[in-house]
Amino acid sequence: MPSPEFTATAIQNLIEEVHDRLRGRREGKVADYIPELAKADPEDFGIVVATADGHIYAVGDSDKEFTIQSISKPFAYGLALKLLGREHMHTKVGVEPSGEAFNAISLDPVSGIPRNPMINAGAIATAAQIWQHNPEAAEATLLGFLSDLAGRPLHVDENVYSSERDTGHRNRAISHLLRNFDVIESDPEGGLDLYFRQCAIAVSCRDLAIMAASLACQGRNPISGAEPLNADITIQMLALMGSCGMYDYAGQWLHDVGMPAKSGVGGGVLAVVPGRLGVAVYSPRLDPFGNSVRGIEVCEELSKRHGLHLYNQNPRAINTIRRSYTGSHRRSRRWRDATEVGILEKLGSRIRVVHAQGVLDFAATEQLLAELTAIAGQASVVVVDFNQVLELPPTSCSILLGQVALLRAKPITVLLSRADHLPSLAGLDHGLPTLPTIDAALEEAETILLQKERPELPSLQAPQPTILDGLDPDYRAILNPLLELTGFRAGEPAVQRNQSGDTLYIVVDGIFTTRIRLNLSNGTKKATRLSTFSSGMCFGEIGFLTGQPRTADVIADTDGHCLLLRREALDNLGRSRPEVVIALLRALSSELGSKLASASYQLTLLEHY
Repeated sequence: MPSPEFTATAIQNLIEEVHDRLRGRREGKVADYIPELAKADPEDFGIVVATADGHIYAVGDSDKEFTIQSISKPFAYGLALKLLGREHMHTKVGVEPSGEAFNAISLDPVSGIPRNPMINAGAIATAAQIWQHNPEAAEATLLGFLSDLAGRPLHVDENVYSSERDTGHRNRAISHLLRNFDVIESDPEGGLDLYFRQCAIAVSCRDLAIMAASLACQGRNPISGAEPLNADITIQMLALMGSCGMYDYAGQWLHDVGMPAKSGVGGGVLAVVPGRLGVAVYSPRLDPFGNSVRGIEVCEELSKRHGLHLYNQNPRAINTIRRSYTGSHRRSRRWRDATEVGILEKLGSRIRVVHAQGVLDFAATEQLLAELTAIAGQASVVVVDFNQVLELPPTSCSILLGQVALLRAKPITVLLSRADHLPSLAGLDHGLPTLPTIDAALEEAETILLQKERPELPSLQAPQPTILDGLDPDYRAILNPLLELTGFRAGEPAVQRNQSGDTLYIVVDGIFTTRIRLNLSNGTKKATRLSTFSSGMCFGEIGFLTGQPRTADVIADTDGHCLLLRREALDNLGRSRPEVVIALLRALSSELGSKLASASYQLTLLEHY
């Protein structure tokens, strides 16, 4: 788990911004037709977002308890489907929108069954079926079921229950009317009492968000892993919430917000983005439809600003995080001297590389932000690679850059890699270094880490010891006259492909890169970097030792100088002082062996990263 100082994310900032902007809204009034509900504080206001992968973002009165009221209706119907089956329930409760208020007596004119389980008549009929299934255990079964969805034990608020029972004359009349049509087949009082107790269950905004996220996960609680529902029942519940969940405001809600949802006169609103997340809002001030004013506003804003509308979803069948690893697992092709290698071996884990993929919609971006948050506590430099990202909508880009700003404030250096194909990023002046390849990004990350962690190191381009410095001083004195100091301008080739391999190059200063030409499967040709060398390093060893033509180009990245040793000069020296040549060849073999070992290790890692 990330440490507390790294738990804030751009998603959290988003809901805090919405909460701060809407808490001044004073429209609507607290429900007063049930005396206990009238005691709610009209200033209460909480927002919670719970994602399908178990992350929770909360602001305001997120843990204050209130009664679930009508939000219990789709869940009770889901339990009835689970206990009694779809066919039985369809003979007792319909699934058609009524277009009427929550307490309307809306019955089919022929069969007498309620239009749907979201209005009071349908909810009372549903509770009666649960009660008739097992009168002794009905309440415990319902309470346990809702507790599994919320992820904690829930209880009935006895004061609210008593208030609802004592004032529920209209609901009592509805239950007897249902008994008249044999929708309820026995004394209606048992089922009605269960309905009153069901509505009086105490929940928090956090509970509702987790319950919504459980529906987003087709009945699996993303926090606890419990699965009180299956996918088939969850789909039916969400369909009814989409068409009937907001009563006579349902059509406008589906048009404007586009999320299956349910409201309650206790001030709660629960909304679901299937497969992605759940949203819950608690604010007791209600509009004339019986829906929370602020709750409606929050859901509308989240939907419109961040593409959560049910009919505006991009397919996402893959994990957003393609790969995630540290700089200890993968190095750049920039060869480093022994001091730098030692530092990178010790501190390389402070470089974190995250490869994203797919369409970065709101939910996918949240997953990426969660990964960045989780690694932030152990990172000095973070590289985010976008090569496999198909699309980054502007709204998601804004959230992502908000998270990057939080990381940079730590301070953590953030580098972007291979993002030029994304207009939302490429078109912004975000001030972030953007590298054309992951290898270039790794090199930059290593350089930043070396400078950040060990500022006392000399400049990375300053003269460094060479393989000659490891030789006996007398041998070096013999070799020195054979070395030719040659300068190169930036962009000038030091070695060209197919050139004779008769020269060893020892870098005095500057930076040189080996590039190989590739013929790709699509017919295009591309030059790619094999390795980069700086002061103290050598290149051209293989051609020098074997006499084979060069297979790659070596280009000076900066102005620089190399000491050149010709093979002919070395052969001549071997006839008079073979011990000097042997010592040099041993040093070259050791250098080449280290390079091959490192290259082999990195190639093996690529199979896993």
